[in-house]
Amino acid sequence: MSHPTVSVYAPASVGNIGPGFDTLGMAVTGMGDTLSASLDSALSQDVIERITGAWTPLPSDPRENTASIALRIMLDRAGERRHFRLTLEKGVPGSGLGSSAASAVGGAYLGNLLAGDIFSPQEILEAALSAEAGVSGGVFLDNISACLFGGITVSHGASRTALPAGFIHGIHLVFVVPKKTLKTSDSRKILPDLVPRSHAIGALSNTAGILLALLRNDPDLFCQRVNDPLIEPYRKVLIPGFDSLREAAMKAGAGGFAISGAGSTTVALTHRPEIVPHIISAFEKALSETAIEAAIITSSIDPKGVRRANS
Repeated sequence: MSHPTVSVYAPASVGNIGPGFDTLGMAVTGMGDTLSASLDSALSQDVIERITGAWTPLPSDPRENTASIALRIMLDRAGERRHFRLTLEKGVPGSGLGSSAASAVGGAYLGNLLAGDIFSPQEILEAALSAEAGVSGGVFLDNISACLFGGITVSHGASRTALPAGFIHGIHLVFVVPKKTLKTSDSRKILPDLVPRSHAIGALSNTAGILLALLRNDPDLFCQRVNDPLIEPYRKVLIPGFDSLREAAMKAGAGGFAISGAGSTTVALTHRPEIVPHIISAFEKALSETAIEAAIITSSIDPKGVRRANS
């Protein structure tokens, strides 16, 4: 016997927000996954019926997909042994926008709703993290926490804890999402074990500046402080046209520019809406000159995080 279908929306997210490596996260609008599932007592196993919109191939085996793994974790913890039918509409493009985190959080939240909405945010976070770690082998909370809570989040991977830090109005985001994706594992391999002290101090200062901007509701300061002297110098070599894109954004009047998560996506930030068309034009020109195939997507900070679809 099939039960009513429940649908949720899980937004894309920006890990690090520039200098906050593995610590800061930010949910964004206009990009996200929609997951729908129902319990069916006639099924002998969990089923992923359909995956659409994915930029790269995703596993349809429910034992290998972060969405279905997280969903099953929540059902098992609730003592729900019935199997599910799941559809996944991927709306997180490219790499560097928390695609697998959106699936994991969406699956965990969906499982919570199917179980009767009985779990706390921390329990949902833990299920999403377990699903993500089971597939990627890593424990990274920046995207997961941002997708779950919305707005800006601060996480601590070692203790598996994350806290919502707030939301700031007036930030306009312009993403460049290359068709060529970049694996997070490859982006981490290039990082050195030791970094210059001045780079670490700079990153700490800018991370503190981002949080101070939240406290003051100062979008101009927020945009300025996304500069990353710690990780960006090593990772940018993996992103074709990075320097050209940065130069184009800043000349067009952007307040800041950063790698989104581990890349290959990059993002320009401004608190001035009239600057957005100029940034888009500058990006289009830079991409045409470097022959890089990419999508340009405008966005803003998503204050809600994962939720029932259409709510």
